[in-house]
Amino acid sequence: MVRPVFTFGTSDDARALREEVFVAEQGFKNEFDEHESDCICLVLKLDGLPIATGRLVKIDPATYQVGRVAVKKEYRGRRIGSYLLAFLSEKAKELGANALVAHAQLDKQNFYRRNGFEDFGEGAVDFDEGVPHIYLRKQLVSKWRR
Repeated sequence: MVRPVFTFGTSDDARALREEVFVAEQGFKNEFDEHESDCICLVLKLDGLPIATGRLVKIDPATYQVGRVAVKKEYRGRRIGSYLLAFLSEKAKELGANALVAHAQLDKQNFYRRNGFEDFGEGAVDFDEGVPHIYLRKQLVSKWRR
């Protein structure tokens, strides 16, 4: 059974997962930033083992940025990332958000699209440590309420 564990600020488990995926595997050097202490961090655990992480950073009262989404290599391809985004989406809604934005690696944009995100910012590509990224957005709450 996968169990979500939320913390305020980056947990040690999240830090270790991000070091494994983004630093060791992908070669990022500047993985940790000024939002480590003020983010809402999620770690998914399977039988107590941390297998995935992601975070929410408040942009404004109605918008959160989802980011630092990482899944341990041996658990990829099992929809763990989709579960992670679903938990983060629900948490953002609980916090009053009606939209999520993401600055995702370009080669991950189809994953985000399958999870309800759309291109945002006219599809412009920019680079983070030489890796192409794109902005995406997901509407969380219908604009039309009954």
